[in-house]
Amino acid sequence: MMEKMYEYYAAQDVQPTYADFSGDAELFKYAKVRNDVFFRMSLPPALFRDKELLEFGPDTGENSLVFAQWGANVTLVEPNKEAHPYIQRYFSKFKLEKSLKEIVAKSVLDFVPTKPYDIIDAEGFIYTVQPTSAWIAKLHECLKPDGFAIVTYNEMYGGFMELLLKALYQSVVRSKAFGPGVDTVKRLFLPKWDSIPHTRKIESWFMDVIQNPFVRKKYFIDPAELLREMHDGKFRLYSSWPNYKDVLAMNWIKGEYSAKRDNDAAITFIEQSRLSHFLSTQCVLSSPSPALSNGLAELVGIVDGLIDAASSPNCQKAISILDDILDYFNKGQIITSQTDVAKAKDILIMIRTAMILIEQGNAENIIKFCREDEVFIATWGMPNHHGVFQKMS
Repeated sequence: MMEKMYEYYAAQDVQPTYADFSGDAELFKYAKVRNDVFFRMSLPPALFRDKELLEFGPDTGENSLVFAQWGANVTLVEPNKEAHPYIQRYFSKFKLEKSLKEIVAKSVLDFVPTKPYDIIDAEGFIYTVQPTSAWIAKLHECLKPDGFAIVTYNEMYGGFMELLLKALYQSVVRSKAFGPGVDTVKRLFLPKWDSIPHTRKIESWFMDVIQNPFVRKKYFIDPAELLREMHDGKFRLYSSWPNYKDVLAMNWIKGEYSAKRDNDAAITFIEQSRLSHFLSTQCVLSSPSPALSNGLAELVGIVDGLIDAASSPNCQKAISILDDILDYFNKGQIITSQTDVAKAKDILIMIRTAMILIEQGNAENIIKFCREDEVFIATWGMPNHHGVFQKMS
């Protein structure tokens, strides 16, 4: 297996994020989406004005353009040299050359900063750099005191649905009814893909998710563990999406502040929210449940294993865990609405059906399920989590 994500995309001979902006209108539309994303993370564009920004893995530079428009001076660390001309053409086309300070052909861990930065942006790939502590140390090395690190990653429980899609696909391929490739993906998932607004072809999604060796449990991050490692690395949580902070807390705003206490409270809230991340719907527990967390973790591991090999015992174990989770909803310990309870149960029953079909291994039945089950078509999980961390002085 390739050890770095940029090697995977280089082997595909594609630039995964290249949008080929034709003019100001397309860039404006893209910037509006970025603005909305950063609003959710409490990072207004004005925060970037005149700041020294380091971006790891910009690919062809679409996000970099927006940072430059917001007034940042950008240094880009992009190991794939094939992407560099795209970046330079973009900055020239939109007359932002003065904002582009340097493009460095290095990986995250190989980059050696010559100055400290106010903001670091590392979206879309940082979770593939292992161990996590290594890239946390690199962020700390590159940032000024009180500077911000923006990261996105595949979350352990929210990434379950992407593993399930891969397991369904591999089950059909193993049946020998259809061969590997995008044609089989279209047979399975085209109705699901066409149910959402998108600007790219299913071939691109096939490469990004179904075929991507980094969309696996091995690379997924448990946010509670991430917060522990970030705290050990001298960072504190500033914001996140979904929210990791205890939104139910009622503390006096002028009370004594403790980074450790805040971090512990966020970890507890994450443990209460794991079912929400797993089901992509609000299902907050009244208190953490180690038994439920362990069941969810085991379920993620089982489905990850089904990508590589069929296993009737593991399918049966997954069904048993899903039944236990369904029973949990009858205990009345979930903070949510009746609408979300109904949605959560529908998703759990849908996953249970998928496990039965994977165990049976009948390609036609799996294809019928994927093309016709309305809950399956509508469910995408919550795989991509965003975190903003501040370097503690």
